[in-house]
Amino acid sequence: MTSRLAPRDRLLLVYDVVVVAMAVALAFALRFDARQWLASLTPYLPVALLPVLVRPPVNVAFGLYRRDWRYASVQELVTITAAVAVGSMATVACFLLLTVLDVPGTRGFPRMVFPLEGMLSLLLIGGARFAVRARMERRGPLGARISGEAPARALVYGAGETGAMVARLAARDDAAGIEIVGYLDDDPRKRGSSLMGRRVLGGLDDLAAAVRRTEATQLVVAMPSAPGAAIRRALEAGRQAGLEVRTIPHPRAFLQGVAEPEALRPVSLDDLLRRESFHFDEAAVRRSLVDDCVLVTGAGGTIGSELARQLRALGPRRLVLLDHHEGALWQIERELRASGPDDGRLRAILGDIRSPEVLEAIVRSERPQAVFHAAALKHVPIVEGNPAEGVMTNVFGTRNLLRACERHDVERFVLISTDKAVNPVSVMGATKRLAELLTAESAARTGRPYVAVRFGNVLGSSGSVIPILQEQLREGGPITITDPEATRFFMTIQEAVSLVLEAGSLAGAGELFVLDMGDPIRIVDLAMDLARLSGIDPAGVRMTVTGLRPGERLHERLAAAHERLEPSGQPGILLVRTEPAPGEGLASGDGSGATARAGAADGGPLGFLDALEAAGAARDDGAAVAVLRAAGCLLTDGSPSARPADPVEAAPALQSSPAAPA
Repeated sequence: MTSRLAPRDRLLLVYDVVVVAMAVALAFALRFDARQWLASLTPYLPVALLPVLVRPPVNVAFGLYRRDWRYASVQELVTITAAVAVGSMATVACFLLLTVLDVPGTRGFPRMVFPLEGMLSLLLIGGARFAVRARMERRGPLGARISGEAPARALVYGAGETGAMVARLAARDDAAGIEIVGYLDDDPRKRGSSLMGRRVLGGLDDLAAAVRRTEATQLVVAMPSAPGAAIRRALEAGRQAGLEVRTIPHPRAFLQGVAEPEALRPVSLDDLLRRESFHFDEAAVRRSLVDDCVLVTGAGGTIGSELARQLRALGPRRLVLLDHHEGALWQIERELRASGPDDGRLRAILGDIRSPEVLEAIVRSERPQAVFHAAALKHVPIVEGNPAEGVMTNVFGTRNLLRACERHDVERFVLISTDKAVNPVSVMGATKRLAELLTAESAARTGRPYVAVRFGNVLGSSGSVIPILQEQLREGGPITITDPEATRFFMTIQEAVSLVLEAGSLAGAGELFVLDMGDPIRIVDLAMDLARLSGIDPAGVRMTVTGLRPGERLHERLAAAHERLEPSGQPGILLVRTEPAPGEGLASGDGSGATARAGAADGGPLGFLDALEAAGAARDDGAAVAVLRAAGCLLTDGSPSARPADPVEAAPALQSSPAAPA
């Protein structure tokens, strides 16, 4: 038995044998005269030593020698109690058997000895194990002491489960490098109470007094599900108090394998934009994909690569990655292969969606049941300067893929769309609106759940404003802003993709979904948040106002005037219902007005696509834009700031409001 135990566990087994023998002796001492315990015990030998023989095998059966007692909890206490109780019952059963056999030592045996021994064994066996945990809780960040660095004194904002976890982490783990000196919590019922041996010193408004009292140098925000407004408030309070502010990731990060030593990290922009989290029905999405081959186009891009990561974790029968950028495709394939065993379920294909022959060959050979179409040209100014390229990729690349899916009976198709497709004033937005309509047309033709999911900006995407602002702040400024009043919708990539996957699982034929993006955020407020995260006083940041670029508008929208947003039955996902709006043209999605006129010769609202394809294939940018305008696909914003302006230096006082909506 002991040969299968680790050396540390063998020592624990020896300890248990010794303390059980001690418990027997103490039980006799309590039952009889303590000074005559040996004389009282001797007549009942060897029966009196039954617990010494019975308890170790029972403890082994309950796994008491295969646990890390540094992390002992209530569950371990329950296990120890159960092991002692079963051991006591087994001891009594053996004693009764020996009594029947009239074994020496059974006659006149004091029955109270067994209950006393059981209670004493529970105390000694359990006490030793929880003493190990207590020692680990109190030993402090040893690694910091060894390296000669004193642990940072930290206040924890949030006196709940996560706050207790932070304290345990700080006590056990050298890498944490912090010493918890107190808690803050805005719940008045918790003020003055204690958690993990540290006092709750007040709410966030009492931070300055708590810092003076404890000499803290860090503030740890232990509220992983709090909205961004609460995180922003804590960040600003910590900055004013001169503290380094750190936080705990969302619980989903722990489920994805984030190690405890890395759990404490600086506050990020994702935290400041965090909203009340939506429930992701992973089980339903997994059921919808587990037996499928899934194709992701644009798999090397920001959205496509995150789709690939989350799909890989859901475990479809086969995952096919398609991209025309070999470097990006290689990167995501390498990452996914490193994340798990190479079980033959992953394939990376280099190909261009603008080639109907390539898509036909891929869909025919791979036979996907679900397609997530993320491949597109998405950078507004670049597509504005290269309209023909945008048309060929976003419109006809989508049409090529839809046709291949129709021919080979692909069951589900999900188009990744954008808020810029709403009343588009940019070529990129117009082409994505056409992609939405092509998807709806294909769904009407086949009756299959071919859908589009529309959402705004995601943090960290390629070409995003955020990396540009971060670089400008690192270089000391000035930062460039198109307009102080410009707003955009933002969402984290992980949340957006989770909702896209869920929308794909509940889709009906031809439906258009919109993700709940929350409130729009002023770009200037985003810039000031980035400054705070960089430890820079926002009041001192210089700003240059450049004016809106071609194709940009001050404020984006998630739905047009004739579109009505309804609940989809899933939090975070809205369903778009289109109301007839005669004369508004294709840009409004009703297929009437200018669109009908443009397509009259071909007998349908999308008849102008032949002319558009000819312009795109000839790389005739002017002709492509003219067709889009004639068809009513491309509107003019009409706002004075829609035209580029000369750069203007903005006064720091005009740069931000105190807090952007989360």
